[in-house]
Amino acid sequence: MKSFLPEQTRLSQVHLRTANLKDAQAFYTDVLGLRVRHGLRSQAILAAAGEGPGLLVLTEDLNAPLRPPRSTGLYHFAIRYPGRQDLAHAYHRLVRSDYPVAGASDHGVSEAIYLSDPDGNGVELYADRPRAQWPRRNGQIAMVTRALDPDDLLAGEAHESATMAPPARTDIGHIHLHVADLAVAERFYSEYLGFAVTQRSYAGALFFAAGGYHHHIGVNIWAGKAAPPANSAGLVSYRLEVPITEILYCLDHRAPLLGYETRPGPQEEGSPVLQIRDPNGNWLEVQAPPTAPAVAPDVLCPESSEAANNPARLSTQEITKDQESKYETNN
Repeated sequence: MKSFLPEQTRLSQVHLRTANLKDAQAFYTDVLGLRVRHGLRSQAILAAAGEGPGLLVLTEDLNAPLRPPRSTGLYHFAIRYPGRQDLAHAYHRLVRSDYPVAGASDHGVSEAIYLSDPDGNGVELYADRPRAQWPRRNGQIAMVTRALDPDDLLAGEAHESATMAPPARTDIGHIHLHVADLAVAERFYSEYLGFAVTQRSYAGALFFAAGGYHHHIGVNIWAGKAAPPANSAGLVSYRLEVPITEILYCLDHRAPLLGYETRPGPQEEGSPVLQIRDPNGNWLEVQAPPTAPAVAPDVLCPESSEAANNPARLSTQEITKDQESKYETNN
């Protein structure tokens, strides 16, 4: 399936609930090298560079229990480094910090290091291979899981690299979720949001992306169908950045037709945010940057002529819902 989302679509932020902000923040800053962009008594926003965009939000809830292992929710989120050498620097920091590593894999499309934060959230550190080298089969991405020798990453590493901060271009590459049902997840991420299904051949999992990427969203049914406690440590929300503001309008208007809950999120630096509850109860935030055009031809719902005729409506603080009963969708 072809993606309806523009090529510039990307994951931009992950928001986690933690039972101990001090410990969580120490892990992400001291061990991984992220920097605190903004900090409050019970919340911290972290970025690769102090002035860069916030990649990770940590909110403290002292009563938050650990999420049960056999439950839906976050499998891991993935911090993407610009190149292999940057991933090597990150791994060198782990070695020097004596922090336990859960695994290291060569996925064909990328090389990855896996670990868990103090709340048990899975964290992947990875760097992509050039797209021309990505394995493909029958028109789809063919990711694999092979052992990666992490010592090979350290070949030629200088002693000083263990203290190097992540490059400013470090970002959130993807998120992988435990879900209750793959078909329900495909309906949400592909039929509704407009991601392409990039790989079906991984047992018990599906992968979705825009712009020909290997995956922005991964889902699996490996942890069963039980929902975690509502206030458990782990995922609060994850954010998708799109380059056209009209996409928020389209998703908001299509949501009730497909049974999805939406609400306007707080604007950030002039950027409208739409919050959508995914099938497993997590909030997906869709945001358009302040520089995004209001409308563009052939976006997610080209039938929304009202949006095209009134682009000013799209940049208001709240994205209101159209109550017209005759609204139709061609999906």
